[in-house]
Amino acid sequence: MTQTTNTQPKPRKVRGTGIYSGNEFSFKPCEEGPSSQTNVKTCVGGGKRWTTTGSDPSKMITLKSKESSPDQYADFVKQFEALTRDLKPKKPVALPDTQRVVDEDGLQCWLNEAKGELTFTGTISLTKNCRNWQAEVLRQVQLIVRRLPASEKFNKVISNIKNGETK
Repeated sequence: MTQTTNTQPKPRKVRGTGIYSGNEFSFKPCEEGPSSQTNVKTCVGGGKRWTTTGSDPSKMITLKSKESSPDQYADFVKQFEALTRDLKPKKPVALPDTQRVVDEDGLQCWLNEAKGELTFTGTISLTKNCRNWQAEVLRQVQLIVRRLPASEKFNKVISNIKNGETK
């Protein structure tokens, strides 16, 4: 009984350059080069930070959020904070015009310091609270009243408004 073995290697794809000159064809495979990304860091949610290689290296960052996410801004902020935890700013960073100061139990409050406005949104599940939806609205209003005084940003805005009115 003779056993036949195939000594030919299996075909594999190789990147390279094919040159056709007259009746001759030659192929020059590309060699594997070093990675163009170093110090790669990833975070939950799909964000990524890396340093490019080359003559003028750069720090790069990508953030990712699903289109169906209820709060894409919060997704981006969480990823950005996770990826830049070890980077310290040289001077204070300006905050956006609107800042979320409460995000709890279906309730969100957004503060616009420049306009002196507070916007709040609440979500109530009518399937869970169909009989006592009024109590759920009252609970969310009470939550606003309890949570806002704990926000330094909110207290600062209120203080500035009060001081501006007394002058």
